[in-house]
Amino acid sequence: MTRLLPAAVAALLLGGAVPPAAAQEVPPAETSTRGGAYSAAQARRGADTYQKHCTECHVPAAVSGSVFRRAWAGRTVYDYYELIRTTMPNDNPGKLSRGQYADIVAYLLQLSGMPPGERALPTDTTALRRIRIDVEPPPAR
Repeated sequence: MTRLLPAAVAALLLGGAVPPAAAQEVPPAETSTRGGAYSAAQARRGADTYQKHCTECHVPAAVSGSVFRRAWAGRTVYDYYELIRTTMPNDNPGKLSRGQYADIVAYLLQLSGMPPGERALPTDTTALRRIRIDVEPPPAR
């Protein structure tokens, strides 16, 4: 049985309100998700963690792919990471380790067509703020 995102959570994950910390003035992003911001091994761990902690409420297709690209293009990975870290899981936000949240973000970046690189996505907020979510334009119809 496929479950859909509750409306409030969908609004958050799809570009709605950003936690106050993310709204602070930060330097412009220095790298891009197109340059391999996470490792393939990290995305595999993220898939396992997502399966264990997230799929009860969130089908991956509802928070990845074109839905993700439309909502998050041009923002920083920090924005996405911090939103997930501070609001999920619904019953206990912040329950997972920073590394587990980074793994989940890596998995969702992979599902959204971002290529893996040699290094794992960091958990350091300064480093995450330097990674811009850079997406390819959608295919012409």
